[in-house]
Amino acid sequence: MAKMSADSLRNNLTNPARTYLWEVILSNPLAGDTDTWLLRAQTTEIPERSFGKIHLDYKQSAGIDYPGKLAYTHELPITFVEGEDRKILQDVYDAMNRVINDRTNLGEVDYKRDMHLNLLNQDGTIAKTIKFVGAFPLRLANVSMDFAADEPIRFTVTFNFDRWELV
Repeated sequence: MAKMSADSLRNNLTNPARTYLWEVILSNPLAGDTDTWLLRAQTTEIPERSFGKIHLDYKQSAGIDYPGKLAYTHELPITFVEGEDRKILQDVYDAMNRVINDRTNLGEVDYKRDMHLNLLNQDGTIAKTIKFVGAFPLRLANVSMDFAADEPIRFTVTFNFDRWELV
């Protein structure tokens, strides 16, 4: 019989991973100043990874399911808080212009870079790293401006990536 008690869980899971212990590392020239991006990243998520399903009918049975093609969402949203220096906004604008320049309608050949999402232990050491291969900024979301609010400017940048892997 399985040990389904709070003590069993506590003994098995001594230190649960925390949602606030992470850092995102963007490599140049995707990010102008890596430390600024690291400090100002506020929220993100681990993207979905799933399999398609292949269903095979067999005679009068309910059939059998097999795993199909590996699927990713290919998008990683990161919300940043902006400073009066407007560094994040400028870096995102510059990175997006390397993908496709809004004046010339031309882009650079090597606009993709790898990104890393480090999941941290409570002592600040890296527990696990998720590497996003071939990342580039896909979308800069609308930024709300409001005279009535007394909050810092926050905006979400969605990055596209080819695949992600645990390293």
